[in-house]
Amino acid sequence: MSRIPYPCWGLKLNNPITNPNDLIELMTESRNDERWLLLGGPAAVSERQLWTAWLGLVSRHRNDIMRANSVDVEFIRLVAGTHQIRIGFERAGVTIGDDTAWLVHLPDFPEDNIQDLSWPTLDRHALDLEASRLMTILGANLLPHLPMPHEKSVERLELEIEDGKMENYNAIERSALAHIALADYS
Repeated sequence: MSRIPYPCWGLKLNNPITNPNDLIELMTESRNDERWLLLGGPAAVSERQLWTAWLGLVSRHRNDIMRANSVDVEFIRLVAGTHQIRIGFERAGVTIGDDTAWLVHLPDFPEDNIQDLSWPTLDRHALDLEASRLMTILGANLLPHLPMPHEKSVERLELEIEDGKMENYNAIERSALAHIALADYS
């Protein structure tokens, strides 16, 4: 699905989170707009998962059926696979004890119909500069890898794995994608 890399940056926090609200407040005050958000480290399973959540967000925004009042919160809710915003933050947001997080940028929504959707054009240089600025403010270092499924993802997002084997990365990703598709029904 992903024709271009999803604009996200893995963060290694200098210290485990003791108060998520402080980190979220710092992020909210420091970002340029609501298209920047933080996901808890285990919540980002793959670029395909993030693009799928973004496509769901585009559709819900366009059809005016978002459950949340802002695009960043709606994205977190979709990644969490729930219709409840509170549970969305518990599953996909940053929580006490997390020492990693994902800095995520939501690309602009296209003007095309969803059927004629083309991939967004991203100014990666500008995004990387903004991500670097936010990382400095948040006291975090860049993780040298893309989102990837692991056991903590299954536990945190409450995913059901078809073969029950946590080491089956494809099964974890499929479950995360199904989670997004069913977010309005669970």
